[in-house]
Amino acid sequence: MKFFISADLEGTNGVVSPQDIIPGEAGYEAARVFMTEEVNAAIEGLFQEGADEITVCDSHEIAQNLRLDLLDERVSVISGATRLDSMVHSIDSTYDGLILLGHHAMFGTQNAVLDHTYDQYLIRELKLNGTAYGEVGINALYAAEQGVPLLMTSGDDALEKETKAYDPETLVAVVKHAQGRFCAKCLPRAESKSLITRTAKRAAETAKQHACMTVPEKLEMEVTFQQTCMADGAMRVTGTERKGPMTVSYECCTMKEYMEMRQVIFLAAAEFYDSRF
Repeated sequence: MKFFISADLEGTNGVVSPQDIIPGEAGYEAARVFMTEEVNAAIEGLFQEGADEITVCDSHEIAQNLRLDLLDERVSVISGATRLDSMVHSIDSTYDGLILLGHHAMFGTQNAVLDHTYDQYLIRELKLNGTAYGEVGINALYAAEQGVPLLMTSGDDALEKETKAYDPETLVAVVKHAQGRFCAKCLPRAESKSLITRTAKRAAETAKQHACMTVPEKLEMEVTFQQTCMADGAMRVTGTERKGPMTVSYECCTMKEYMEMRQVIFLAAAEFYDSRF
């Protein structure tokens, strides 16, 4: 069996504030170790259940967060941010399942640790066909288009609720319970790693029976930015339509196009962002 792990940082146990997720800040180096330990815990569970091949995709910020010197040497790693498919770059039909480790709830979720949708400075809401989606949902739909089911996520209890709304059969390892945006009650680290290993093992056990999410035939992306000027910038992308002061839309034919054009539209909008006002 072959599995794809996409590892984010905000949902990692012990990570609760911006200082934990931004390179150079006080908690970042420790958070990298916690992230790597949780990835190793999932790897162990997958191999216990007979995995033959595992790819780990570093998916936070510039995508160079994992401590490669501490990472299980049996896996391949995708590192670096210049890639078309974002957090699930290179996933294809040869994989038996997707696992999203250390993920988080979408922006605006109450009692969710470090809630955001791709970029906390840019994005207020991201919709697909009129329904708000977070990163878990978008990544799961992209994988589903390749024929790969979302088997497992890990993060806080808000992430569990969001995951189950997309797919009730997806397993979730809840490693911390949110007490606010920058506060959580975290499990003992040994307990959280054991939980992730057990959950990953169960995920591998059920991989062949787990159905993919249904990918809609119509794919309308609707992005609401944090500032009106960002929507002005996004309108430079051919094919975008203005839906409101801070909102633009774009019609896509596939989730691959959705993933790629999301990045193009975000980058166009980001050039107009000004943190001073």
